[in-house]
Amino acid sequence: MPGLPEKQHDGFLNLVLKDACVVRCAKVKREEAEKARRKLAAALALDNSYIPARGRGYVHFPVKEGAKLPPGIRLVEKKLEKRNDRPKTLRDALSGKLNEREMGVLVTSFDLVGDIAVVEIPEGLRAKERVIADALMGAHRNVKVVAKKTGGTAGEFRIRPVEVIAGEKRTRTVYREGGCEFELDLNEAYFSPRLGTERGRLCALVKSRESVIVPFAGVGPFAVRIGKTVPSARVVGIELNPGAAEYFRRNVARNKCGNVEALEGDVARLLPGKYGGWADRAVMPLPKDARQFLANVIPCLKKGGLLHYYSFGSAEAPFADAKKDVIGAAAKLGRKARIGFQRVVRPYSKDTEQVVVDATID
Repeated sequence: MPGLPEKQHDGFLNLVLKDACVVRCAKVKREEAEKARRKLAAALALDNSYIPARGRGYVHFPVKEGAKLPPGIRLVEKKLEKRNDRPKTLRDALSGKLNEREMGVLVTSFDLVGDIAVVEIPEGLRAKERVIADALMGAHRNVKVVAKKTGGTAGEFRIRPVEVIAGEKRTRTVYREGGCEFELDLNEAYFSPRLGTERGRLCALVKSRESVIVPFAGVGPFAVRIGKTVPSARVVGIELNPGAAEYFRRNVARNKCGNVEALEGDVARLLPGKYGGWADRAVMPLPKDARQFLANVIPCLKKGGLLHYYSFGSAEAPFADAKKDVIGAAAKLGRKARIGFQRVVRPYSKDTEQVVVDATID
């Protein structure tokens, strides 16, 4: 067949690939690769059992034996890596590795923070934690580290400690969300990827030239996303934990948010202070014990300002305590709170929900 003897590598290192074979390929220029791929796919000529190879200026697509090719396709031989069918779920990946009892207590959900998967290992599966971690990495190519929770969120800085059980030995990563990047270390600062939807919701609410204050800012996910989404806004975030505050400052610089100020300190000491009556909007992303700081935060709001208050509530009446907290705190300060939007942010435990209520403070 014309062209088949060609075996040049087009800039590839001459490496021995695992599970690789010399196969028939369509060699196309990189700028024409997507167009050629679509033509090959439409002709049912692509061989998806191999991974296409990209080199200096060219892409090699594996093609099926005997397939009728579109006109203008140049054929060569190329060593390609065989595509391994990865399991789609952790449960699939552990099939045959855990018995029925172990499968029954397996926690399949996990948090993905950057390239770190944070898992919960039940007491009865501690002896199998490495098996579980390896299976998870096998099922998810983007996971480079698996870390297990070693305790609940606790301490002055409310950090949830983790321990690496597979992959690279680190707890630092870069998490990407909403066009922003957040550098953090899981053992130095609390961070939850599960609040991404809430962060996006608030970004859509903030108007041009608003002044926004974010106590309990952590590494800056709320403050930085708002600042980057609305460049004309002025955003001030406050964080007590020195480690988290340092990452907050780095993330402000990393995302080029000159309109965001990262302050390190105690909300109870800094607020209201010079921020009395300053803010159009306040975001309180601290669901536990936030009520004790409402007396500091509410005075920062202008008349008619908006408060986004995060709290925990019972599954039976998730919003009752949060609304009581906000209305009561405002009344003690001689102000009135009008509850508007409310929603369950996420289930926290069997009997507890994390919620948010939005209130206008007159």
